[in-house]
Amino acid sequence: MAPKALRITVIGGGSVGLVAGASLALAGAQVTLTVRAASVAALRQSPLVVRGMLGDHHCAAGQITIEDTDHLTDACIACDVLVVTTKAYDVTTALAPFAAVPIRPKAVLLMQNGLGSADAARAVLGPAIPIYSAVMRIGMERVAPTEVTVSAYAGPVQVGSLFGDTSLELESLLALGAEAVLPMQQVPNIKHAIFGKLLVNSCLNPTGALLGFTYSGLLENGYSRRLIMDMADETLRVLGAVDGFHPYATGKDYVEQFLQPVIIQGASEHRSSMVQDIAARRRTEIDHLNGAIVKLGREVGVATPVHQAIVALIKARE
Repeated sequence: MAPKALRITVIGGGSVGLVAGASLALAGAQVTLTVRAASVAALRQSPLVVRGMLGDHHCAAGQITIEDTDHLTDACIACDVLVVTTKAYDVTTALAPFAAVPIRPKAVLLMQNGLGSADAARAVLGPAIPIYSAVMRIGMERVAPTEVTVSAYAGPVQVGSLFGDTSLELESLLALGAEAVLPMQQVPNIKHAIFGKLLVNSCLNPTGALLGFTYSGLLENGYSRRLIMDMADETLRVLGAVDGFHPYATGKDYVEQFLQPVIIQGASEHRSSMVQDIAARRRTEIDHLNGAIVKLGREVGVATPVHQAIVALIKARE
């Protein structure tokens, strides 16, 4: 008898949710994707297409079950793995329908930028459900209701639990995702992986949103490059004080030894999610990125004047 397909529910019809859903469905999982009512018809009737740096892939109409986020079925809620791809500030609301029901997901995978998602999920779901966090080193943009373009890729999705949780269902998902369109791998120190991604996002996302530049444009312009170095300096001092995370001596070293080579190699023309959010007049994740650095800086006594100014500017744009 063939093994039963892993039952995965993906919350969120943005670029991350569409790519994650398509990737897992094409790898053989039984996927349900929950989206807002306005997107249901298009996703049920048309193939889901992923193009760009991960290749061209088509997930046929009907291969993924599409549900309205406001009217979830019991089968959708009682899944093996719940994958949450909403923005960080929406995690609490997204998980509310899964909190007070008799049959709940066996495990949860969070796919957000910044800090705070795991604590929010634990507060809603309690300690009984294993919670994993993911670090996505990939840039993408939803260019049509059922199409996503991948414009940056720096390696597999990194997965681990900030709480030391374990789950057979998550192990099965990682095995499934190892060779999927969107590859996944478990890492021993997910906290430092999250800090590393926070360092990238807090430097590039808000500056790109304020200036409208691609990643390469931010590093080519002398003024924005200097600003990014100053932001990286503050972030390194804060995270070093919080948890000993200080992989580069200065912001200048970080830009020259890491950002510049990585951006040139795999993300030169990418527009960050915050650029896309500002353009679409959506709320940004600034509170979970630069705002989180400001908050941590206050807690450990490290000044963050550049990040405070950036937060204020993004709030003004919002």
